[in-house]
Amino acid sequence: MTTRQWQVIDACIDSEVSVESEKGDPRGVIDTGRAIRRAGWDQVAHWTPGVPGSGTWPPVEQTVIVELAGDLWALVVSALERWADVSDRIGEPEHAGVKRAVRSLVLTQVGELLSDVPE
Repeated sequence: MTTRQWQVIDACIDSEVSVESEKGDPRGVIDTGRAIRRAGWDQVAHWTPGVPGSGTWPPVEQTVIVELAGDLWALVVSALERWADVSDRIGEPEHAGVKRAVRSLVLTQVGELLSDVPE
C-alpha cells in the first residue's frame, strides 16, 4: 500500500479509538487501536520515542509495508467500513470510496489472516 493509504487507516483507527474512549470502550478496541497506530508510526514513519525529528511520513505515493497480526487487521477492516458508512451519511461519498478502496486492498493482501469478515 502507499503511505497515503496507510494514513487513511491511521485516521480511521484514530476515530475508532476516540469514539470508544468516549463510550467507555465496550468493544475493547482502545489498546488494539493504539497498537495498530503505533505499528504504523514505527514501521512507516520510523517514529522513535524521545528522538527529535523521527516520525516523518514518507511521500504519500511511496509504497510501504505494515505488518500486523490477523486480529489487528480485523479491526482495520471493520474501522474502514464503519467510517466509510459515516462518510456516506454525512454526504462525503468520495471519502467513503477511498476508505472502501483501502479496505478492499487490505482484504486482498491479508484476507487469509482474517476469519468471518464479509467482503
